[in-house]
Amino acid sequence: MSTTPSTAAPSTPAAALVKTARLPARPPAIWAAFARQGAWKNWFLGLQFALNFMLVVAAIGFSRREPDVVLVDPDGKSTYVNRSIAGDALVRFLAEQRQQPSDVTVAHFTHAFLNTFLAINSTTIDAAWPEALSMMDAPLRDRISREATAQKLLETYRLARVRTDITVDELTLVERHGNVLHVRAVVTRRKESLDGAKSPTKDRLQVDLVERVVTRTPAEPDGLQIAEYRNTLLPD
Repeated sequence: MSTTPSTAAPSTPAAALVKTARLPARPPAIWAAFARQGAWKNWFLGLQFALNFMLVVAAIGFSRREPDVVLVDPDGKSTYVNRSIAGDALVRFLAEQRQQPSDVTVAHFTHAFLNTFLAINSTTIDAAWPEALSMMDAPLRDRISREATAQKLLETYRLARVRTDITVDELTLVERHGNVLHVRAVVTRRKESLDGAKSPTKDRLQVDLVERVVTRTPAEPDGLQIAEYRNTLLPD
């Protein structure tokens, strides 16, 4: 008996039926575009990070920069000096003092203010008045300016034709609390007419000042501002 060969296809392993997808030899244009866009973003982010890092370093360096130097004469007068031309001794002195004005500086600043604010001269009032205001802090300066305008103080002084000389008889640092100082002065004030039409007059004042320590600048080399002003007329 002959057997007929089977015509069925030979069995094929299942793995051979899975088709393997092959990538094209060159990527499509859209993938190339995405790649270029990603590379540009990476470059931009890297540049942005570098700039931010430089800004942080610069800010830290600026914050650590030492302040400039202020020279104080024996009579208390202060002179602002750029740190780049200051010597090592002055730099060490500044570090030790930490910008706190000495008693000599306080006395000099107070004398300068009293002479500018109280020693009124009708011919120089227009220059002296702004200088006196500049030695005050903003709230006191605004208050004094409003009062002077309401009372027409400058016009009155101009028309009075007088000159005032003062002598600081006593100057006392009553209290120092942190950056605030209470200073008291006793002042003799002598007024006379510029044209000699009237006899000279004299009185005495007790002046109480509140002075505040501020950052030293070329405009404020003493590092002080007048924060409050009160005076009382003393008996002869």
